[in-house]
Amino acid sequence: MKILVAQSGGPTAVINATLTGVIERARDLGYEVIGGLHGVEGILESKSVDLSTLSGKMLNSISHTPGAYLGSCRYNLPQPPDGVYDVLFNFFNSNKIDAFLYIGGNDSMDSVEKISKEAQRRKYPLLVGGIPKTVDNDLVETDHCPGYPSAAKFLNVIASEFVVDSMAYSKPVICIIETMGRDSGWLASSLKMVEKIVDGLKVMILIPELPVSEEKLLDTVNDMKSPLLISVSEGIINEEGKYLSALETVDNFGHPKLGGAGEHVATLIEKIAKVKFMNPAFSQRAATHIISEVDYREAKGVGAAAVDTLAEGKNAFFVGIERVQASIGYSSTIRIVSIDRVANEVRKVPESLFENEFIDYIAPLIGKLPKYAFRR
Repeated sequence: MKILVAQSGGPTAVINATLTGVIERARDLGYEVIGGLHGVEGILESKSVDLSTLSGKMLNSISHTPGAYLGSCRYNLPQPPDGVYDVLFNFFNSNKIDAFLYIGGNDSMDSVEKISKEAQRRKYPLLVGGIPKTVDNDLVETDHCPGYPSAAKFLNVIASEFVVDSMAYSKPVICIIETMGRDSGWLASSLKMVEKIVDGLKVMILIPELPVSEEKLLDTVNDMKSPLLISVSEGIINEEGKYLSALETVDNFGHPKLGGAGEHVATLIEKIAKVKFMNPAFSQRAATHIISEVDYREAKGVGAAAVDTLAEGKNAFFVGIERVQASIGYSSTIRIVSIDRVANEVRKVPESLFENEFIDYIAPLIGKLPKYAFRR
């Protein structure tokens, strides 16, 4: 079998671990692997590289490297039929591709579904699978997404350091941090864990799932005592359903470009209190120096599982992670579902996980965190 693998969307700290999981498992089974450079966009330009000859030492290095080793893209495949599919399938045919694996998030899974359906329409013998990757953690049919635990761990560490540093001064300060999360508040919610790192700290969570009333927000902040950390998801909305941070432009998929939700909240709260604001921006998804061990292991695992699924002859699939409820410790298993159950769906933070319950969800994924001592 000859497998084409590509990466798409925003890179994560473990996206390359998933790539090496694909390559290593394919090698074990005697399959050939080539990489599509810069996702579907690069494949349409016939850009690819042979991955079958990479040494074990090189694969290990790649697995711990930030960014996307094959390069990424944000290319919106049009609905078929369209001329781009002639180009795409000419590439598959000329390179004798038997299977295509796409590592990515929501929009990438949409591409997986489109390519799979077009292959079936053309009666072209191509197996297609989607492998999850997103710090936003908003893909359905999976307990969590590779990349999310590491981003959450990074955010919890820098947020706690940010708070403790701010406490060095006698005047009370409200700390505000903005996280990624356009459609859901998984990353922002993970910062509830900072209460476990910094004694006496209260964390307020602002996420898209809970519309924000600026008046009520000011009243709540006014009633709360310092120290206080406010975790703001970039996609928070007001009571009218409008983004607090929407710009006047959209991306290639028609999503509003966001920026400044945290600053908006900081400016608002400055009316009643002293504020310090932090936006870690792209650092939160690129920090390989502080990855979650669970995340790294599972990222490689979903890559290997995708190849195993191809070996079984399955098509149009998505590789999910299922949490195993155990009395001692955390464990997970692989869950294979049809791609049409995943594409164009967004997983919101369920109400059952709001506030304190979220700690039980995120703690085993992040792993060990520091514990800071300070005098108030």
